[in-house]
Amino acid sequence: METFLQDARFALRLLRKSPAFTVAAVLTLALGIGANTAIFSVVNGVLLRPLPFQDPEKLVFIWEGTPTFPEMSVSLPNFQDWRERQKSFTDLAGFRSGGYDLTGVDIPERVTARLVSASLFPMLGVQPALGRNFLPEEDTRGGPPVALLNHGFWVRRFGQDPGIVGKTLTLNGVPHTVVGVLPAGFRFSSERDIWVPLSRSDAQFFEQRGSHPGLYVLGRLKPGVTVDQARADLEGIGRALQEAYPSSNGKVLPRAQLLHENLVEDLRPSLLALMAAVGFVLLIAAINVVNLLLARSTARQRELVIRASLGAGRGRLIRQMLVESALLSLVGGGLGLVLALWGVDLLAASRPASIPEATSFSVDGWVLGFTLALSLGVGVLLGIFPALRASQVSLVETLKDTGVGASRFRGRARDALVVAEVALALMLLVGAGLLARTFVQISRVDLGIRPEGLLTLRMSAPESRFPGADALRTFPEQVLERLQSLPGVRAATYSNGMPVVGFSETSFRIVGQPEPAPGDAPLAAYFITASNYFEAMGTPILEGRGFQSGDRKGSPQVVVVDEALARRFFPGRSAVGERISFGGDQVFEIVGVAKHTAAYGPGEKEPAPFQFYVPYQQLPDNILPLVGRSLTVAVRGDGRADALVPLVRQEFKSIDPDQALAAVESMDAQVEGALEQRQFVLGLVVLFAALALVLASIGIYSVMSYTVALRTREMGIRMALGARQMDVVRLVVGYGVRLAGIGVLLGAVAAGILTRLLGSLLQGVEATDPLTFGATAVVLAGVAVLASWVPAQRAVQVDPAQTLRAD
Repeated sequence: METFLQDARFALRLLRKSPAFTVAAVLTLALGIGANTAIFSVVNGVLLRPLPFQDPEKLVFIWEGTPTFPEMSVSLPNFQDWRERQKSFTDLAGFRSGGYDLTGVDIPERVTARLVSASLFPMLGVQPALGRNFLPEEDTRGGPPVALLNHGFWVRRFGQDPGIVGKTLTLNGVPHTVVGVLPAGFRFSSERDIWVPLSRSDAQFFEQRGSHPGLYVLGRLKPGVTVDQARADLEGIGRALQEAYPSSNGKVLPRAQLLHENLVEDLRPSLLALMAAVGFVLLIAAINVVNLLLARSTARQRELVIRASLGAGRGRLIRQMLVESALLSLVGGGLGLVLALWGVDLLAASRPASIPEATSFSVDGWVLGFTLALSLGVGVLLGIFPALRASQVSLVETLKDTGVGASRFRGRARDALVVAEVALALMLLVGAGLLARTFVQISRVDLGIRPEGLLTLRMSAPESRFPGADALRTFPEQVLERLQSLPGVRAATYSNGMPVVGFSETSFRIVGQPEPAPGDAPLAAYFITASNYFEAMGTPILEGRGFQSGDRKGSPQVVVVDEALARRFFPGRSAVGERISFGGDQVFEIVGVAKHTAAYGPGEKEPAPFQFYVPYQQLPDNILPLVGRSLTVAVRGDGRADALVPLVRQEFKSIDPDQALAAVESMDAQVEGALEQRQFVLGLVVLFAALALVLASIGIYSVMSYTVALRTREMGIRMALGARQMDVVRLVVGYGVRLAGIGVLLGAVAAGILTRLLGSLLQGVEATDPLTFGATAVVLAGVAVLASWVPAQRAVQVDPAQTLRAD
């Protein structure tokens, strides 16, 4: 221990004597270790850290699917059958999203809601901060209306009123008693303002077996039961339901997955790509520091020889240099941790909405342990190679200053390290380039609508204020008339959903073509719209017509389909005049073909690849309440959509004083939100690629500068014998470019293999895109030329005569 302390003190003295070397090495390592620590904090928080619930490894997420639509929400009757028949779970709990108008307060508000089984909170191990959980009798049809408040909503809306429990809130015109407030740290899926029992869902639509109304299920495994066993149990029940209800259940089967896996499944490729990117940055940073250590070991060779001649063994010399490199790495790791703390705050601030609310990332004990282990590991790896080479000293050659063999070896080692960091930089730059090209391709996707100047919002028409079908037909038309009369408004329209904003899907069939087997029917996104929808949204009608004012209740039922549906089911002929059926036995005549829209968002997968539109005013009276209680409104202005917000809010207030608008946002912002995760990943990868490029250029520059310094006498002789300055410059630059060229070739081969792993993140560009590879190679070649040119110019400024006399 005493010997180790002596080595540590000696290392500190040496580092203090070489401040330039120490600062360069520490800052380089701090950048690499800090970036790795920051990204690992995200990977740890999202992929590795258990969810903040009781025994989270036993929680299972359950949904339904068919071969053509593998991810459907759950039918309530199916869910009830699962609860009665399953043998693998201690309990099952359902949950779905919703919204309510909060009225009877100073400012009406549209609040987000989660409708849940009474068993959900006990299953998660969550106890309210105030009050109690739901009681089983409150989660029954006809049970008392009650609500739990989210902690943030309680603070924002009620100022942390400790007496809120027992008070009444009017939600959609119905008084609800507040029974509790959830704890501050509770997160489950996306954040919601209030929670109400699942039984408060609309019975007319919700309780139909063929309906899949956004309901999902959570289960807790019994002790000793695996998720595979539970999945088999549920599938057995699902097959029994297929036989009992072939028309509605057809090929529908339950699907099950551990909750944590389900939440992070789509994020895993992106986060692992980020981890690989920062790993490359650290490798490049480490190579730069190894080069510094090799140069330093050359300068210290006489010192090491003298120590060896005085009795220091090879092991002692190696240990001394390892202690120095470990000390450098620990200091760099400490500074990197400080940078990581700042970086984690930035990452949290720019956190995309696609990262589940139930996960969080911060610098915890695991992250600190990762940083310490990384620092020590890097320190040992940094020091082992220079230490082994420095310990192989020759007393005679060193004192005579003729250690030619060792010098040549170190030169080859430095060259190999430059080649390696150029190859690593190219791989990272190629990855960043491919992701950037993908982002550009996606951002240029034709959405099928014109988002410029378009403001979207959600309005509601609860039964307490709009009873009956006639009121639901009149209210949205009144809204359109008033909004279109506002100054600066060019058009306004409404629909049950809109591209990018959200919509519903349904199966359908083509009348006159063979009827598909149950579960095999094609799926489409459908929109129930105002008559002016296509004109207001900027969606072109490619054939036939859009909707007209005469498409109302009692007139022949019509539908507009998209070009994808028309091409698929009516190839080589017009779709206009054909008929489709959905929603039971209702038949609709196709009167037009519209452009396909990027309904799920630009670049997103389309579970339902087709689209069609139905006139809102044609809906039967019994269907209208299922659609008209909540509609999306779009308002198109002459300028920025945000400028319309005050006018629109004021107009709604004059139409319906209790109207609580929700999701008031421009379509441009909605599109940006759809690209948020890709932008988050791309921004970080580009940042790391730029950092890698800078580190690689520094590495080439430092090696070329050191090489020039070692070859000053040779260059002096060349110039004394008649070589021109440009010849010497060409010699040095050519040397640097050759090293970079070898690195580019090796990196291109490796990148061609590794970029195939990015397949799930790429769209519209091949993993081996020649343009990206070529541009990256040119950039690195340019960097190599510049990094070699500067030391070459410095070398030729020296007078050859002075160089020879000094030698």
